Amino acid sequence: MMAELMGYYMTVLSTVVFWSLPYNTSSLNLDDPNVCSHWESYSRMVTESYAYSFDQIYYTNCPDILKWFKCTRYREMYRTAYRRGEKIMYRIKSQCCPGFFEIGEMCAPHCEDSCVHGSCMAPNTCRCEPGWGGSNCSSGEFFSCCCL
Repeated sequence: MMAELMGYYMTVLSTVVFWSLPYNTSSLNLDDPNVCSHWESYSRMVTESYAYSFDQIYYTNCPDILKWFKCTRYREMYRTAYRRGEKIMYRIKSQCCPGFFEIGEMCAPHCEDSCVHGSCMAPNTCRCEPGWGGSNCSSGEFFSCCCL
């Protein structure tokens, strides 16, 4: 009986410990470039054990003839009980760093102005195709020559 009870306690304890561990909640890999992380709190219902005390009455032999040689004594005893409650827990949340946005499982740079004739290489930085320039690659660099 005691072995079964200890096994039950260990199961409850290991379950509580497992659900207390922080974990990553995103498909983004923290080792990838431009991926940042922060701690996020959330609540979860858990069952926890606790000990509560109670007074137990018992009788002992004593020299008091008025009590028929039986004296009442009290001792403090403990029992294990269980309660459910809400627990605040923490997990690592990965997200794209500022200036980047998530595309599938990676973070790509974000340019406020779309790169018209080029591609976004870094936050708000366009790489223009040959012959194009400007902050968003919309200015042509070809100059027409006027022959006389």
